[in-house]
Amino acid sequence: MTNADLGPGTSAVDADKKVSVGTLTAMVVGSIVGSGVFVLPRRFGAETGALGAMIAWAIAGSGMFMLALVFKSLAVRKPDLNAGIFAYAKAGFGDYVGFNAAFGYWASAVAGTVSYWVLTMSTLGAVFPALGRGETVLAIALSSVGVWVFHFLVLRGIHGAAAINRIVTIAKMVPIAVFIVVGLVMFKSGVFAGNFWGGTDRSFAAVFAQAKGTMLITVFVFLGIEGASVYSRYARKRSDIGRATVLGFLSVLSVFMLVTLVSYGAMPQAELAAATPPSMATVFESLVGNWGAVFIKVGVVISVLGGLPGVDADGLRGPVRPGDHR
Repeated sequence: MTNADLGPGTSAVDADKKVSVGTLTAMVVGSIVGSGVFVLPRRFGAETGALGAMIAWAIAGSGMFMLALVFKSLAVRKPDLNAGIFAYAKAGFGDYVGFNAAFGYWASAVAGTVSYWVLTMSTLGAVFPALGRGETVLAIALSSVGVWVFHFLVLRGIHGAAAINRIVTIAKMVPIAVFIVVGLVMFKSGVFAGNFWGGTDRSFAAVFAQAKGTMLITVFVFLGIEGASVYSRYARKRSDIGRATVLGFLSVLSVFMLVTLVSYGAMPQAELAAATPPSMATVFESLVGNWGAVFIKVGVVISVLGGLPGVDADGLRGPVRPGDHR
């Protein structure tokens, strides 16, 4: 299959429009780190203790690392496929499977966009009551305007979206990094020890059952790992796609694990399970006071809004690809 076979949507890109491996890595990190990281303390606290959390991340991390290696291998072995998951599905299994891959990817992006804006508006609702919990007319109107703003931003070109993605990725990682550093400095070993087993039953079967309860959230937070493959036609070298995917994955996995384990050293498991969303804000507030909750909530808004250009470029425009490949 050649670039001509792939249609106009995946044709070769001019050299001056190519992006570096660092930018591709930022796209992967920006695509993965969304709202999920900010609810990890509560989701894990409701299911398992620290030991079960470590087992869960080991299982999920190993599986997702294998997936990252698959994308890395495909980028090198199939350099003519430049439309991400859709192109791989079509080349391997035909038009019908390819179309369903594109449609499913688009549907998940639509659902993700709705959840992003609801979370954003509900977070801002603490300051602006008219926004409620993201379900008011004003919140829906502002969300609709926001969707179109980001869409037109992406239409302006990859460099505009990539530049904003780099800035926002750094900005949204700052509150997460501060949370991790402060959590490590103020780590309470006694609290962590009390949370270690996650209950009175210390058998392997019980701990493994706890870990199983977290599988849904551990898979959910890695959505976006395919980000570099979607932008593959903009890579300066094909090997950059695989490197960006693996580097982005390992960076994000480290962040997710640290956020989870630091939380077990900050609050008892029962309090983590009852924490108000976004639960990272509740944990940080318990460590540093009221300003901590505000600081994290600002990070939530930046993180969610910062992920929208990638969601638009990756998923919401997904149905265009089957049309280009007809």
